[in-house]
Amino acid sequence: MITGKNLVGGVWESSATEVVFKIVNPNTKEQLTTSFQEATSDQLSQAVEKASAAFEVYSTSSFQMRAQFLRAIQEEIRNNSNEILAIYQVESALPEGRAKGELQRTLDQIERFINLLNEGSFSQAIIHTQGPDLRKVLFPIGPIVVFGASNFPLAFSTAGGDTISAFAAGCPVVVKAHPYHAGTSELVAQAIQTAIQKMKLPHGLFSHLGGESHAVGSALVAHPLVKGVGFTGSFKGGKALYDLAQKRSEPIPVFAEMGSVNPMFILENKLKTDGTLAADLASSIALGTGQFCTNPGLIVLCDPENKSSFLDQIRKEINEIPLPPMVHANIEANYHEHLTALDTINEDVQLHTSDNSHAAIGVVSASHFKMNPSLSEEVFGPFSMIVCCQNLDEMIDVAEGLNGQLTATILGTEADQKAIRLLLSKVQPKVGRILFEGVPTGVAVTQAMQHGGPYPASTDSRFTSVGSDAIYRWLRPLAFQDCPDALLPLPLQNQNPLGIQRNVNGLLTNKAL
Repeated sequence: MITGKNLVGGVWESSATEVVFKIVNPNTKEQLTTSFQEATSDQLSQAVEKASAAFEVYSTSSFQMRAQFLRAIQEEIRNNSNEILAIYQVESALPEGRAKGELQRTLDQIERFINLLNEGSFSQAIIHTQGPDLRKVLFPIGPIVVFGASNFPLAFSTAGGDTISAFAAGCPVVVKAHPYHAGTSELVAQAIQTAIQKMKLPHGLFSHLGGESHAVGSALVAHPLVKGVGFTGSFKGGKALYDLAQKRSEPIPVFAEMGSVNPMFILENKLKTDGTLAADLASSIALGTGQFCTNPGLIVLCDPENKSSFLDQIRKEINEIPLPPMVHANIEANYHEHLTALDTINEDVQLHTSDNSHAAIGVVSASHFKMNPSLSEEVFGPFSMIVCCQNLDEMIDVAEGLNGQLTATILGTEADQKAIRLLLSKVQPKVGRILFEGVPTGVAVTQAMQHGGPYPASTDSRFTSVGSDAIYRWLRPLAFQDCPDALLPLPLQNQNPLGIQRNVNGLLTNKAL
């Protein structure tokens, strides 16, 4: 049952002086009945202090125990999935298929971190016994603040990749729930809390705080006991948190994924020969009502003879796709403000809107696009800017002018290898993932995935927020010199009790010393 209270280190608390807020159903535009309390300054201080105390115990816990904890979270979410899915759909307006798919993705990514813990080599144990006995391992950094994402109520929120990777690393977590889906977030928080109780872990290991204003999040990032931040959302929000974290007396890392236009470069031969291209791109633009951080917001075409029917086809496809409303009225209003600005300020942009949904495309020449840098900014929603180029040189100019991105896609044929190489050399330094087939929408939750890119797509392009490598955000190297074996972390002990592969005097081995 949803209470609207805040979870502070194991206790669901109500405050007599709380500020409350309610969620609006995106379909009906009506407020839901539950009032959610905004966390007080005392509650957030208690949450972080309890997390810091729990860190002393949890940071040295065995990988096996952490894996069991994640399994318990997984089971509790699965056991309460019907209730979670029901409120998810009411709060987000996303359809049942999307809700079930995201729930399964959440469960699957927990499974990947369970497997990672059972395998254990992520600790990167290095032992050097020739000379002083030096042994190095990756060690958790401390309490982490995780911000729930508006567009993914499950997979990027309370038990999403940030939280689960932090737990796997050995870090306590304080979640700042997103106010657009506070009920979904609370139900998942209840599942995590039940898992903590069953595992008899420190209650300070997890807290869940609500709030509609920015004050709660800002206060959490500024708290001196917080050691890291995970954020998925807008550039404005992520940059504000990053700046705040760097102004602290002890600056801390903020791993913020802040969006991207995910440019797609479509060469002339591909445009001529791929009969399903327009339909595929329209579906990608509209997927999830365009509320994916990998939405293809910029499509760069090479059509020297202006003979392609692509633009007519994609207009037709966009017009025929029915879409649910966006996840919140504020996001929807911001989206339409962007479209209005494009239509009224940029007379050289042709705006085509759907008769049946929020979907839209803009069409502009490469020359005008290059003269107006604002056209390359993200419009969050089911929209894509199509840039029409007359030749490869114009495509290369467009690529050179782009900022950091999560993804880039280059579509061509075997005859386009030279052109693809030229484009590749321009986009490679600017992105975290490059596609050569298909569309960028969606990500595979695997160790090989890179979801992050050069600024402003994210604040640190060396790390990913998707896949099991996300754990490295919450770890730091720690070396032990001439340390008694009994005091060493398990990955460094002589007998190698975890049975993991280690670097011993320059050789990879899983043998005991």
